[in-house]
Amino acid sequence: MPRYSDRARRPGSLGFARERGGNVAILFAFLSVPMLMFTGAAIDYGFATRLETKLQAATDATALLLCQTPLTTSNADLNRMAQAAMNGAMGASDLVVDTLAITSNPRQITLTAHKLSTVFFGKVTGTNRINPGATAQCATPLPKTFEIALVLDNTGSMAASSGGQSKLQAVQSAATDFINYVYTNAAFSSATRVSIVPFAGAVAVDPVTNRYAGWIDQTGKSSLHWTNVLSASGSGFASRFDIFAKLQAANSGWGWAGCLETLPYPLNVQDGAPTAANKDSYFVPLFSPDEPGDASSGYRDFSDSSGSYRSYNSYIDDDTSSSGGACPVKGLSYDAALGRACKYTSPRNATSNSYLGIPNGPNFGCTTRPLLPLTNDTGALKGLINNMAPLGATNIHEGFMWGWRTLSPKSVFAGTSTPAAYAPASNASNSTTINKIIILMTDGTNSWSTNASAPTGSLYFAAGYFQNANDTSANVRLPPNNQNVKDTTSARNALDALTAEACRNAKAVNIAIYTIGFSVPSDPIDAAGQTLLRNCATNPGQFYLANTSDDLIKAFKQIQASIGALRLTQ
Repeated sequence: MPRYSDRARRPGSLGFARERGGNVAILFAFLSVPMLMFTGAAIDYGFATRLETKLQAATDATALLLCQTPLTTSNADLNRMAQAAMNGAMGASDLVVDTLAITSNPRQITLTAHKLSTVFFGKVTGTNRINPGATAQCATPLPKTFEIALVLDNTGSMAASSGGQSKLQAVQSAATDFINYVYTNAAFSSATRVSIVPFAGAVAVDPVTNRYAGWIDQTGKSSLHWTNVLSASGSGFASRFDIFAKLQAANSGWGWAGCLETLPYPLNVQDGAPTAANKDSYFVPLFSPDEPGDASSGYRDFSDSSGSYRSYNSYIDDDTSSSGGACPVKGLSYDAALGRACKYTSPRNATSNSYLGIPNGPNFGCTTRPLLPLTNDTGALKGLINNMAPLGATNIHEGFMWGWRTLSPKSVFAGTSTPAAYAPASNASNSTTINKIIILMTDGTNSWSTNASAPTGSLYFAAGYFQNANDTSANVRLPPNNQNVKDTTSARNALDALTAEACRNAKAVNIAIYTIGFSVPSDPIDAAGQTLLRNCATNPGQFYLANTSDDLIKAFKQIQASIGALRLTQ
């Protein structure tokens, strides 16, 4: 039988391979068209997607810009602004900005824009146009009404330099800008009011308008009234105001300057008004007693049978006569000499000196301008800001509490500046709610100056002495876990505890709190001080740390923008 050799079979095999290679080429040619279409479409739509993302960002920004215009801006002007802003962001070529949709009460603006995207593979894909679009909507809310307390550090350290100006000058600039912003920005209603509370070792109210205020202890009924004036009634004094009157007759600058002492705890971390049922709930005018000495210099030494002591606020020449003097001091202990009421009936050689720049006298420690309750009088607000001066110790607690009292509908200003009611938590964002805000700025930490060379243990403060002439301590004004203060550290801890509790209580009634620590490198606020301010704020994002004057001004700008912020509705 015939056999097929290998040589005979190869031609057939080679022919089959040629046929198969031709089929693959035909198949590849057939599939390359859709592959090219898919690839081209992916490239074209990738460009379109990136363009759409950019268009959406431009539309959002433009819509927000439009809603920040005055409500009196005409629809025609709004449309022109929209076109100009979008042209600037996207370029005018192939951009279409639709006519704005505008509603009223509140004004709501809807902006829609389109822009042609470049098509590279239109002839292959059959898509000649890709037209990405974007829509943004914003609302101009009805102006909201705010009650804002600016609590501003006026202590001596604010005189330090920061960026070519003093720290206080930076605060004055920032606070003035804040007032201008509030009363020119459409987000704030004309009924918005601001209070300003300058603070140092104590806080002052207007001594003229509040001289006979019913919430101040006018008749010496508080148990804190006579802690450092003993046997006052025997000298004919019914209250500290009677002593101020005697001293003012001897020195015209020694009338009551308006400062008030710290209430007993826990009233000093709450915002209630005094009640007849609790005599200690009335505010006692700050009266810094004459410390033993002859008033001849900034400080005087005084000796008794227990030792030699130093006085830093001696402004009346004590009668050292051993016999026949009107109010002799010879033979008395330091506390007895400190507490003599008789020396104020006819002050001997009343002398004005100073210690650490703080004038001696009955207002020692009362160094700030009187606070300004809630008002929309921009002239008065700016006038107080411009007249602030740096002097005194740091009492953040008292500054914060008086800021809160200016906003409280139930505290001492309820009958005068008439703060609005607190908003229930469920209505805090309602457009008719009056929002209450405290902005607290300090450059330091709580400090109660000590005087280890006297039985009192300290300089006079809004909380009195560590140990008063009548042997009472400051404990009645301090939290239970911070009793028996005796040095700088324990005193600061007590004041920090009061500040922290006051902040918590204010937040509990829906007061928003912003805090600023002005911590320049040459005079920084330590970690504990920063933590106190951060925890006092409503949330950590509302605490600002400013290391320069520019930082401080920036912090105020961020706060004012946050308060009056407008947001896209979708």
